[in-house]
Formats: sequence, structure tokens, C-alpha cells
Amino acid sequence: MPLHFEIKTLHLIEPFRIAHGTSATRQVLRATNGDRVTEAPFVPYYGEDPVQTLELLNQAVLPAHLPRTASLALNLLRHDIVGHQTGQPLSGYVRSKLGTPAHATPPGCRSFSIPTDLDAFAEKVGAISQQFPVLKLKLGSGDLGLDIATVSVARMAAPDAKLLLDVNGGWDLAEAPLMIEKLAEYSPVLIEQPIHHRLGVEGWEELRALLPGNALPIYADESIQTAEDIVALSDFVDGVNIKLLKCGSFDAAVAMIAAAREQTLQILLGCMIETSLGTTAAAHLAPWADWIDLDGHFYVANDDYNGIDYDSQGNLIMPARPGIGAVLR
Repeated sequence: MPLHFEIKTLHLIEPFRIAHGTSATRQVLRATNGDRVTEAPFVPYYGEDPVQTLELLNQAVLPAHLPRTASLALNLLRHDIVGHQTGQPLSGYVRSKLGTPAHATPPGCRSFSIPTDLDAFAEKVGAISQQFPVLKLKLGSGDLGLDIATVSVARMAAPDAKLLLDVNGGWDLAEAPLMIEKLAEYSPVLIEQPIHHRLGVEGWEELRALLPGNALPIYADESIQTAEDIVALSDFVDGVNIKLLKCGSFDAAVAMIAAAREQTLQILLGCMIETSLGTTAAAHLAPWADWIDLDGHFYVANDDYNGIDYDSQGNLIMPARPGIGAVLR
């Protein structure tokens, strides 16, 4: 079957604001071979142009080195085809590489973008926490007072929730230690990417030196792009966020989980804003993670796939189908 590629525009239910900027739409690359379809998201801060990517993929001969979005879509397509040929889900491949998971699949998480209305934010947090025991709060607004208020309001609205704080590199090295100490008052589980990835390993080393020995667990996200990055940062972080797009392939994501385990680091399995086709692919890695943040499809108004689901307690429900397991609505 010939390969076919297209760009799909995702319309968000409401604008999503993080330290990198605000989005009302996102785009994903779809790769099709016969009745098999996969997707990979375009993320603004990676700088990959959807139109240029499509032109590259429509050449008579594919180049040896592809952009990460194209690489991921094609790699997932291969895994999905093999899964349907063997009748096995993608998680079967993961098990063959990583062995049996050491613990139960972590509960699901819901993320909240940087709020513009704290009253409405409190109401939403309170409602969603009735189902999901883990909540991720986006910080790095550029206003430290708003960042503190965001965590304070969320803690009041959801006193029993486990809070993950994601700064997306929005604090500098002077702000980060002070904010980490201040936000510890609200008992979050971890703080993700407090400093910008451009500061490199040296920035993480400096941050760790400024933190007390009993500081909150610190996770790296944008600073971790490869298994080699995990090794380089292992002395300065407590965990890493692994996402399929960052890895560029499903195989690389499996390798990064293995590398994190070798360095005794915790793993947060994340996603981008994408449809259920994308989040379901990532969810096959969930049993090998310590935390999961797989809710990107909840923000998409025109999600055209059915895949993963969550029960009334926020537990992940995987589709009982081969390959990725997501199906067109």
C-alpha cells in the first residue's frame, strides 16, 4: 500500500496557555498505509513547519534524516502494522524490551493551563479532582505572584489531590530556588522543568547546589531529548518526562525509559496536545511509568478517534485491540 500524509488542524476547546505561549489551535501529521493511520503532533517551540514537512514526505525518495514529527509518525505506523499482523498491542513490544512492569499502572492526571480567572480555575479544579486524583498545574506565567496563587487556589479546591507543578522553564536561576521553597508549603509531588533548557547541564548543576537536601523532587522535561541527556542530568534531577514526540520514535521512548531506570530516576510519561490516536499510542508505555500525564485529547474539540479512557476514579482504561488500538469515531 502507498503511504499517504496529511496535516490535520486541531481546534482547542479553549486556549491553552503555558510558559512557551498560548495556543487556540494545533496541528498534527497523519501517516496512512491502507487502513492503518498514525499521528504525530507539531509543537510550536520545536520549530518544525507542517507544510515543509509534508513537502519533504511527498518526495519520491524519503531523506535519510527526517524531522522528529515525520520520524515519529512513520515509526508508529510500522509498529501499528506489525501489531495488527501479530494481533498484539504496542505494549507487547514494550514488554519484550523492558520486561514485566514492577507496579500497577499509575492513575490518570489532568492538566490545567495557566489561569486567567482564578475563580473559574478553582471551580474547574474542584470538579475535575472528583474523578482524577492527580492534577498538573502549568506555571511559569512571568508573574511569580500568579504562579503562587495558582498553586494555592488549586490546593484549596482539591485538598487531597497530588499536584504536579510544571514550569516549562519559566523561572530563572535566581527565582527557581525561592519558588521551589515557597511552593513546598502546598505539598506538591514534584516540580517539572523549573529552569530553561538553554541553561544546559550547568544550569541544573547550579540549581541543585542552591537547593537544600530535602527539596521537592525536580523533574526535567525540555532538557531531556535523548537517552544521553538522561545520563548527563542524572546527578541533578530526580525524574524525567518522556514523550513520544521528544524521542522521535516509539523505540527511542522505550530506550529512554530503560536509561532512566538504569539511572534510578522516576518517569513521568507525558504527551502533547493531540487526538486520542496520539495519546493512545503513548499510553502503551504507561505501565512502566511512575506518573502519567496523558490527557492531551481532552483539549481537542474535533478529536476524531476513540482510544484510551478513564474510569470514575481516574484509572486508565486501554482499548482491547491490536496495534495502537485507537479507532475512527
